[in-house]
Amino acid sequence: MQPGTGMTRKIVDVFVRDKLVASYPVVLTLDRRVMDEDFVDRVKEQMRGGSQCADDVACARYVVRSVLDRD
Repeated sequence: MQPGTGMTRKIVDVFVRDKLVASYPVVLTLDRRVMDEDFVDRVKEQMRGGSQCADDVACARYVVRSVLDRD
């Protein structure tokens, strides 16, 4: 297995109009190197299936951080 592949956990904070609206814990298992964009894409999918409107998903700012980071 290549470095950076396998199961990776991070938290994605979502800001809409500079307000924190949600924090998503995300676990990804990929056969390639996991990038921050992969976590953001997963959160966007969850947001589209939830109560967030399409405009909020499109204009949101996404901050990917380690699960070890403190709030």
